[in-house]
Amino acid sequence: MGAYANYRVVSGTGEAVEGAADATVIAAQGAGKVLRLMKAIVQVTVVASVAGGEVALENGVGGTRFFEADADALGVYRLDFGDDGYPLSANTLLNITVDGTKAYTLASGLFV
Repeated sequence: MGAYANYRVVSGTGEAVEGAADATVIAAQGAGKVLRLMKAIVQVTVVASVAGGEVALENGVGGTRFFEADADALGVYRLDFGDDGYPLSANTLLNITVDGTKAYTLASGLFV
């Protein structure tokens, strides 16, 4: 973790199900705090009920999608954002969202 060795390590899980399409994976931690997402695993656990179903990780609910995957088949996606991680906006939660499917995620990162 190099330059971020003194920051707080966090992790979280979230499960999004069609009908309740959003789920918080790691909650926001307050003004000025930035989550740097280091690693995540996203698993499609139910095949999409409609063609074009998808799963995505977002910078906040309805925010910028920085990972998207087709959910027309079961699958596991391992994401590694490197030593610096993927920075979310300040005071913003990590969200998983689905369309026509069910998915689970596990993620870890640092608050800086």
